[in-house]
Amino acid sequence: MTELVTTRALFDLSGKVALVTGAARGIGRAIALRLADAGAALVLCDIVEDGVAAVAAEIVEAGGRAIAHAGNVTISSENARAIAAGVAAFGSIDILVNNAALRGWVTWETLTEADWDRFMEVNTKSVFFLSQAAARQMVLQRRGGAIVNIASTAAAHPVRWKVDYNTAKAGVAMMTRSLAVELGPHMIRVNAVGPGGTNTAGGPGSIQSGFSPEELRQMGEDWKRRMALPLGILDPDEIARAVLFLCSDAARAITAQILYVDGGYLAG
Repeated sequence: MTELVTTRALFDLSGKVALVTGAARGIGRAIALRLADAGAALVLCDIVEDGVAAVAAEIVEAGGRAIAHAGNVTISSENARAIAAGVAAFGSIDILVNNAALRGWVTWETLTEADWDRFMEVNTKSVFFLSQAAARQMVLQRRGGAIVNIASTAAAHPVRWKVDYNTAKAGVAMMTRSLAVELGPHMIRVNAVGPGGTNTAGGPGSIQSGFSPEELRQMGEDWKRRMALPLGILDPDEIARAVLFLCSDAARAITAQILYVDGGYLAG
């Protein structure tokens, strides 16, 4: 008979090292704090240098371990340095959370080819190539690992004025399933969390095109009213808790899944 593992042990990430992108604010910060609270050492990456340094300091002041890496996820050499820094500081990379993303409101008439390329580069292309780099390190370590991508309900149900974002996140969802098939033989699990309406601000570089500032403000208010989630607008930590689950041994038999944390949005 298999010995029962305690619930506390299932969620204990002590001895694990997690790399989290887009960690300076919002959902990324919440994920970093939640994984640190579970015992993981953190490599925090973000393009906003002072923001990511502040989150790392917050973790260290609370008794955790964390280092900050200011970099652009679309530049492979910077991602390689982040992985190398994590290995040098903590000895391994066991968990990757691809959270960094670009979003905004763009009309189909004003969406430019340059905007499209930026969305795909940040939201989809960078997810694959950072996953590739992290998975190579995990394979060398020979002890498996976990990759969690942050997708969106937009991958399953399109949002108006977000053709580029909807498409990019749908790509992340299929990429998650594809990588799970490829990396399963190495005991590397690949899953995604699809947040619904979450109370966060748009990150740096968000694209707003075709709307006046007042229209954008009104659209934000209208969006909150339209969501009408059975459980209400979500808090970033509610997304972080789902990420913790997928990173932990409680999800040891789970891979290739998209877990929508949406307050009931996709129910209709």
